[in-house]
Amino acid sequence: MVKLIIIRGNSGSGKTTIARKLQHKLDDEGVLLIEQDIVRRQMLHVHDRHGNLAITLIAEILAFGIQHCDFIILEGILNKAKYGEMLDSFIKHEHVETHAYYFDLPFEETIHRHHSKKDTDFGEAAMAKWFVEHDTLQVKGEVCISSEMSEAQILNMIFNDVT
Repeated sequence: MVKLIIIRGNSGSGKTTIARKLQHKLDDEGVLLIEQDIVRRQMLHVHDRHGNLAITLIAEILAFGIQHCDFIILEGILNKAKYGEMLDSFIKHEHVETHAYYFDLPFEETIHRHHSKKDTDFGEAAMAKWFVEHDTLQVKGEVCISSEMSEAQILNMIFNDVT
């Protein structure tokens, strides 16, 4: 059974950093990392709106991962209103053990974390437009990550949960 690790939260939360470090820490051949920004902004160059092509492509990549991988890490804002139906179909998949994590951080904290990045192509105004407070999936076992948790604590928690 494949383990699907969903790491969600608002822009600037630290999702990508955790996802990439988790992929490295799992140190298993074929740990599939799907980054929403890569699929949506780089591969397809589409806006994040209802029904965008990235939703379908992410679903196709997830289906591939279920067939070929032991671990799939899916990270991104993955707004519930836009991506929830697709995510729910994989959470309910009979061959998937899902571990869902949501960075439930205040807007001010996401801004603070965003300013620590070297290369960004958007600012506070865009982040405010995208921000959705407490956008949890409300699925069994979903873990909310607070601003009090360190990067090491988050990484170790997820790693211990899935191994």
